[in-house]
Amino acid sequence: MTSLHGLPAELREFVERARAALDGEITAAKNIMAAANAEKSAAQNALATLQAQCKSTQDQLDALNDELARRRTLAGLNREIAAAGKKLKALQAETAEAEKALAALNEQRADGERRLVALGNEAQRQLAIRLEAESVMAHLRAQLQQVSLGQRP
Repeated sequence: MTSLHGLPAELREFVERARAALDGEITAAKNIMAAANAEKSAAQNALATLQAQCKSTQDQLDALNDELARRRTLAGLNREIAAAGKKLKALQAETAEAEKALAALNEQRADGERRLVALGNEAQRQLAIRLEAESVMAHLRAQLQQVSLGQRP
């Protein structure tokens, strides 16, 4: 056993060792805290980088979706234009057929009008012949009546 006289020195030594141990523990804890803070900072930087990458990727995805929608719209418009082109060709073919039919009908009408004019002319000629014949007949009747009455013409 130690004497009372040596106790304060031992206590001092114990306190010094305890202080040194505590200082070591505090230093180790500070180092751990510094390392944890460094890790936290690195994690925050990595998180910020990942968030920036995520935003950039989202922006790219939005741009691609917009482009896809635009292309879908363009593809739809191209299909509509192609369908409208087919309808236009069909209508142009129908129009050409209708124009041919109209031209044929116009020719028939013109032919009918020519025949009508010819028939009108023939009717006028026949009427003139009839009128002349009636005039001749009237004249002959008048002569015949004069001959019947004994008069000479």
